[in-house]
Amino acid sequence: MFTSTFLLTLAGLSALTEASPLQARGGGKRGLAFPKQNHGVAGSQYTHHFSGSSKITWMYDWEAVIDGSPINLEYVPLLHSNQQWCTEGWFNNVANAQKQYKVSHVLSFNEPDQVGGGGSNMPVADAVAAHRQYIQPLAAQGLRIGSPSVTNADTAGKGIDYLQQFMNACSDCQIDFVVAHYYAWDRAEDFKAYLRKFHATFNKPVWVTEFGVTEGNADTFLKQVLPWMDAQGWIERYAYHMAAPTTDVKYLITPDGRGLSSTGQIYASV
Repeated sequence: MFTSTFLLTLAGLSALTEASPLQARGGGKRGLAFPKQNHGVAGSQYTHHFSGSSKITWMYDWEAVIDGSPINLEYVPLLHSNQQWCTEGWFNNVANAQKQYKVSHVLSFNEPDQVGGGGSNMPVADAVAAHRQYIQPLAAQGLRIGSPSVTNADTAGKGIDYLQQFMNACSDCQIDFVVAHYYAWDRAEDFKAYLRKFHATFNKPVWVTEFGVTEGNADTFLKQVLPWMDAQGWIERYAYHMAAPTTDVKYLITPDGRGLSSTGQIYASV
């Protein structure tokens, strides 16, 4: 099943190459985070399970290239780190994405405050230098620029403290919104309190590009926090982690990859 789907999605992508950029749905906040590749198949195929949801308006895949054909959403390119595999071809990849999708925002580095777990592990000075070189020039195109995303670790050199150091060192950079990640138990009030603190610290619009439940009931958690995030004017966008299959019911896709988990159904509808 996955092999045939992968070939079909690649065919769909080639058909779009010369087409006008896809136009995103309305101005909602809710997005999809999906892997570029998942065990040899295009992770974009999992977005199709959300095609009937008017709640979903944007997407990203931790890169600036999509394998396969996702649903018609606004796409947000991300530069994962300053490593060559990320920076080589970055500007061309963004330009190609702009030909295929609506692109109005760009995300900077993924968790430079963390080693492992998808973190890019970048000293603040290196992150600032790379941001100036690869992200800041895109502001001249009229794109809105996001800060690096940081974990919710509450120790020196991590989380909010890391991003404060970055923002101070890059004070002349165009940073239109700050980006938070959050993983913890299913206590909605703790989540809300953290995001309020994040916003108060930087006094800029907030994107929550990864959040998830590590212990407890993800479904109940989402029913509590999704309406709250939608109601906060200072939270611009958010994406639950993530649109992919897993044996863990906290993800949005069923383990066989064929549909939405109960968590995904809530994410698509509440």
